[in-house]
Amino acid sequence: MRTYKVNISNQAKRDIEELSDFLLTVKSKDGARRYLDTMKSEVLTLSVYADLYRTSPMADIRRYHPYARRMVSHNKRWVYIFHVEDDIVIVDRIRPAKIIAK
Repeated sequence: MRTYKVNISNQAKRDIEELSDFLLTVKSKDGARRYLDTMKSEVLTLSVYADLYRTSPMADIRRYHPYARRMVSHNKRWVYIFHVEDDIVIVDRIRPAKIIAK
């Protein structure tokens, strides 16, 4: 089984920062940290499972990268949009699932 290094793009980092700011308005500091830690754990699973996801045919996903793939979070609220280059998984964006057209 192939393993990858996971990199987070600058835009995905901004997505996380925006989410963090929002979470602090609706959760305690510890609750927000746990939520973000869970998301981080999910993203890191791409180091092993990236090959299970094919290039997405969805235009909303492919606008971020021509070979973009998507992984939906465990609670189905987030879509992790990523692509693979050699032995690196690059997370392009982290978007709310509700805004992705089906």
